[in-house]
Amino acid sequence: MTHDDYIGYALNLLEPSERDAVAAHLAANPDAAALVNRLQAALSPFETDHGINPPANLASRTVARLASILVDEPTVPSAALVASVDRPETKQVGGRFRFDLIVAVGIGFLVLGLALSFVNRARTASDVLACQNNLRTLHAGLTGYADTHAGRFPQVGTEAYPTADSFVQALTDSGQCPPGFHANCPAAPAAAHVSYAYALGHRTSNNMVQGQWRSADGASENDLIPISADYPAADVAPAGGLTSGHQAGHNVLYVGGHVRYATVATVGVNGDDIYRNHFGAVAAGINRTDTVLGRNGDIP
Repeated sequence: MTHDDYIGYALNLLEPSERDAVAAHLAANPDAAALVNRLQAALSPFETDHGINPPANLASRTVARLASILVDEPTVPSAALVASVDRPETKQVGGRFRFDLIVAVGIGFLVLGLALSFVNRARTASDVLACQNNLRTLHAGLTGYADTHAGRFPQVGTEAYPTADSFVQALTDSGQCPPGFHANCPAAPAAAHVSYAYALGHRTSNNMVQGQWRSADGASENDLIPISADYPAADVAPAGGLTSGHQAGHNVLYVGGHVRYATVATVGVNGDDIYRNHFGAVAAGINRTDTVLGRNGDIP
């Protein structure tokens, strides 16, 4: 085991299998367990469930305050300044304006910046993992739905389920919405009501809308077709409206059950844009591999 494993375990950022392996290692190694306990205690002030958020511009205001203290201190009289030159060991050049203090403050802010950056990355990774687990839970319900509907997944654009957000309602009505699944990204603030995007389906040769299915004629690429995802990240959103709860990307659930975190929209089959069809519209795809995932209110 490495220190990275211990840190990941302490911050609950590991995959279940990795976490189980570390837990078994700690159970057999008291010294390592003691190290992880100390690490968890040291990191506890940074946990996200304390409801404490730093004030806006805390770092810049602190630097400004320190600068004002250093500048406002009365300067040393000229005679004292001359005496200080005769004593090279003296680091004071004016009141409390000391180079050692400046260096110490600079190092302090550097360490604080690194610590906050690490905590922010850890929180981001935790949010992404929570969202991925939520989408995997959704896939369990989709599997049950396909088992009872001849391999088909829910289809929207019908009278009963007209819009993308009614996709989950179809699962619920069929008794296949899995326990513990919430149709919103855990990374988004609860008040934002940021849900997931779902497949709008594609149009057949006779212009009928058809939903996705688990397999067809042995087509293995079916597993690579996205069926749900976060709302698109802000820089890849096809239109105005709510965007992904993650900072720079989005999680995508594929028909085969794989979940991928991506920073672009072109993660469908052969680089397909998963939020627009081949005509650039938020509407049903023009063929089976032309995936389009719609947000609340989107129709095929």
